[in-house]
Amino acid sequence: MRLTTLVLSWISRRAVWADGHIFAIAPEQLGMEEGARASTAMAVMLCIAVVFGNPMIAYGAVAAFWNCLCDPFGSSHARLKTMASFSVLGFIVMPLAAYGASWGPFAACVSLFLLVFVCGLMRSYGPALGPMPAQGGLIASIAVVIGISSPHGPTGALEMGGWFLAGSAWTILLCVFLWRTSPRHLAQRRLVILMSRLKDMASSLIKLDRVPDDSRAWVRFDTFHRRGVRTSIERARQAAAYAGPQSAFLNHGVDAASRTFSALISLGRHRRLVSAPMDAFEQRPLLPAVAHLLGSFADRLDAVEVDYTHVIQEAAILSDTIGTRDDAPARAVAFALTAIGRFCRERQATATDDVTHEPVRAYLKIDPHAWRNALRVAIAASIAYIVGVGFNIALPQWGVIAALLVTQPMAANTWLRILERACGSLIGGVIAALLIAQLAAPWEQAMAVVVLATAVIAFRLVNYGLFVVFLTPMFMLLSDFIKPAEGLIYARIVNELLGACIGATASVLLWPVNERSALATALSDAVAANMEFAAAVLRESSGNSGELDKIQREAGLASTRLEVARERMLFEGRSGSHRLDRVLDAAVALRGVCGAAAVLEILCRGNTSVEQEARADQYGKLAVSLQHKLIGTADEEISPFAEHPDDDLSHAVRRLVEAVDLLKP
Repeated sequence: MRLTTLVLSWISRRAVWADGHIFAIAPEQLGMEEGARASTAMAVMLCIAVVFGNPMIAYGAVAAFWNCLCDPFGSSHARLKTMASFSVLGFIVMPLAAYGASWGPFAACVSLFLLVFVCGLMRSYGPALGPMPAQGGLIASIAVVIGISSPHGPTGALEMGGWFLAGSAWTILLCVFLWRTSPRHLAQRRLVILMSRLKDMASSLIKLDRVPDDSRAWVRFDTFHRRGVRTSIERARQAAAYAGPQSAFLNHGVDAASRTFSALISLGRHRRLVSAPMDAFEQRPLLPAVAHLLGSFADRLDAVEVDYTHVIQEAAILSDTIGTRDDAPARAVAFALTAIGRFCRERQATATDDVTHEPVRAYLKIDPHAWRNALRVAIAASIAYIVGVGFNIALPQWGVIAALLVTQPMAANTWLRILERACGSLIGGVIAALLIAQLAAPWEQAMAVVVLATAVIAFRLVNYGLFVVFLTPMFMLLSDFIKPAEGLIYARIVNELLGACIGATASVLLWPVNERSALATALSDAVAANMEFAAAVLRESSGNSGELDKIQREAGLASTRLEVARERMLFEGRSGSHRLDRVLDAAVALRGVCGAAAVLEILCRGNTSVEQEARADQYGKLAVSLQHKLIGTADEEISPFAEHPDDDLSHAVRRLVEAVDLLKP
């Protein structure tokens, strides 16, 4: 395994605790080559500005940086469309803002409000499983603020827009046509880290086999590993939408990982429920063999010349070891071997990766949430501008940008963003203070900006806090390069505090999302999705796994969304709520239903009967009853259908019913 991937894999496995939480760390998305490319694009524009002694040219460097932030790193067509759309939008709004500001503070405030609102309508607010490329609408809003802070007449505004467009065009030329990064390597890295996490999950089962009665360790496995790996799987699947020609390769690899994940869940459920230890000669050696196979698979995926022969042979040997055995561990391992073997044989037989042309879905419909948040952000930005100008605060645009970035549809997300920006800005401010004290000449500042830009782009999809650590000194130096000013550190601190306070107030007072209602919705959706998976497993008889995979995936994601919604309320200071403790019990019960259904899928595949069909129908009705009880519209007691077979799934459903009974309004 290559050194970079080895290090990132190690970090990713240690950061599994962050997956599925209200913050995310995604080491597999580190982009050093993308950072180097972005710094090159900026360096050219900054060199031109230094040579000609014209700070206005530095707006081209700003445009280069923003284009790299918006770059989705997918197919050339998708990247060109995204970056070109942002370039045109920025070219329009930045000069308009600069010209509007030249008419005075009132006109500047009106221009700021209208342009930020329009840019906000072009954003989408769908939930993401981790850091994703910045949206053009968000970055264009920041361009509006920069324009407002640099008032110019028609000629000056057009010159600013011209350099912005020149920097954008140069960046698109460099990134899309001249310096192409390999999407295959990024796709391989995602799969390597995913398989490494699955290997860790298998290794955890080996340790748990030695302490089968440690209930806390099993709960940790059922939530910690399952949530982390499921989130990692879906993050990779989400990234496949941007992978261009590599989307087929990545999707097939994620499918193999998802089936292996189900097999490990099945092994874990079986081991926990069976009090007797695994058979030392037949069953116990299977787990180390699976872990070793996953490690070999990860090593081959990261090789320069990919050859799956060794993995295929190792899987065949393990399959021969299982032979015709029909016990639960053997079936689970065979299930995983089938998925891994199919992927390896298909990729081995394919000279070039399948090219798919599935477009990235665009958010064309503006729903009420988008309208409200666009208006909320525009109001927060305008208030921050009025306060900054009214009290003569130095560099008030920083406070406006802070208000733009921290204002979120949900108040808990706003507090999280404030915390991340506060920590990142504090560390970044110290770095900026040291650099400003040492760097005097414009060319020295330009070089420091280029180096920092490399780190900013490299960490942009890893973690927002780390991103801010490098972004803060970069923009402080760039601001000093374009328009030198005194007291940059003090101005940064004051404006961050101002923007954070205004953003938090706007999020709480202006059309706030009811967190309790959001939690209830997430709980209801999780119950429906997990019970649907249980019913689908009972009905499955054809052996076609595609639809079941989709339903199981949605069940896992619904449980993750429930856990995140609960964490939001904890983050708001409601940790003492007994109801949140009961929500946690319900979330654990839902994971139990999903796990039991996954075991049943593997053990009873192709054995659908009339009784199972009836049981599936009753589970569907039970799901509806549970949802009604959660919203307080069900009066009668819910029956867990005791006439069903006394298996693991029945026990899991009973535990869920008991948890919901304790949650009724």
